[in-house]
Amino acid sequence: MKSKKPILESISWDRPKQSILAFATEGLAFEPYWHYHPEIELTLITQGKGIRFVGDSIESYQSGDLVLIGEHLPHHWVSKDTSHQRLQKAIVIQFQAQWLDQVPELQTIAAFIRSAKVGFHFQQVRAETQEKIKALTEMPVPLRISGLIEILFDLSAHYEPRSLSQKTQFHLPDSTKEQERINQVISYIIEHLDQKLTVCHLADYSFMVPQAFCRWFRRHTGFSFITYLNKTRIEAACQLLLTSNLAVKQIAYQVGYENTSHFNRTFKRHTTLSPLEFKREYLQRST
Repeated sequence: MKSKKPILESISWDRPKQSILAFATEGLAFEPYWHYHPEIELTLITQGKGIRFVGDSIESYQSGDLVLIGEHLPHHWVSKDTSHQRLQKAIVIQFQAQWLDQVPELQTIAAFIRSAKVGFHFQQVRAETQEKIKALTEMPVPLRISGLIEILFDLSAHYEPRSLSQKTQFHLPDSTKEQERINQVISYIIEHLDQKLTVCHLADYSFMVPQAFCRWFRRHTGFSFITYLNKTRIEAACQLLLTSNLAVKQIAYQVGYENTSHFNRTFKRHTTLSPLEFKREYLQRST
């Protein structure tokens, strides 16, 4: 999620030693965990919805969402709505990419992976591509190499991915205490989107004076606190517009706007559409 200083995630490669990990994960919610790692990651959401944070990109996600994360690019997926007790499910593939550079026949794929340092989002992912990704989790470990090559070739040759993050360099935490503080702040924001959140309130929560908090928050996220808060709230509103029958006024209140007019103006500034235009356009594309 893009809101705090990311944590360096140490991925164990001793299960047994292998260059590719492929696994399914599920739970009632994807909790905030802003982290990064040197491995490349391909994540397919197979069920659920929420907000995806990749570098300085904040967007909604839902079932079928596929993203390729470059090395050392902070990321996380967050879903806090457990009202329907519907599981969030994803397939995650993590791999070390050095071996791709050592095989002449794979240079095109290696270049594709290097360009994913900004994060790639793949739109309208075909069912056969999704099935290949899911199947990788069940393959014997030696066969995962050929399976991954096939997936990466498919993505590089047959899709035009959309870049996500404008930034590729992020300020990294220099202590465990700092990592914990960032996690706590970002988690607090996500869990209290429907409440009034101010710089003074978050500064007090973080044990900082407001000026210091603003500098600290921008340094780690690339956004001012207000911009980050509004972008996150608007993405949460987008999810509600597309997955519920709530009135715009109700949605505005649920994501923390006390004034519907303010919500409408902010929504249009971030999406170029009014809430109703956004929903109408989505429904037209879906039919």
